Amino acid sequence: MTTRRRFIEIMPLAGAAFLAACGDKKAAVPQASAPEQAPAPTAAPPAPAAATEPAPASATAAGPLDEKSEKAVALGYVTEANRADGTKYKNYAAGQACSNCALFQGQSSDISGACPLFAGNSVAAKGWCSAYTKKLT
Repeated sequence: MTTRRRFIEIMPLAGAAFLAACGDKKAAVPQASAPEQAPAPTAAPPAPAAATEPAPASATAAGPLDEKSEKAVALGYVTEANRADGTKYKNYAAGQACSNCALFQGQSSDISGACPLFAGNSVAAKGWCSAYTKKLT
């Protein structure tokens, strides 16, 4: 019974990871549709912003995920895996961390990296959440 439950827990996450990994490949597939048309003329581009203005938050590098954010709380994310609530999350086991999770998009030696579950933020390599899925090597 626990195997079936684990499968049901993992499938949405595995599907999301698969789509994230394969999303760019679709654009590279040539389409045999209508012939290319010349692009329509466009208006002159707007003048660049003054150099003294700070860059918008979306243009800066992704910040670290806050443990108190809504998504982090929902998935039980902690920045130190040994602080995971083992009574609430029965799937937690010692040795699990974001750095050895299949969803972690950084190198195992990185301090932090991207995760498709927390888009726009980086997760700590030593962190953990209930969506942990062991990385296949």
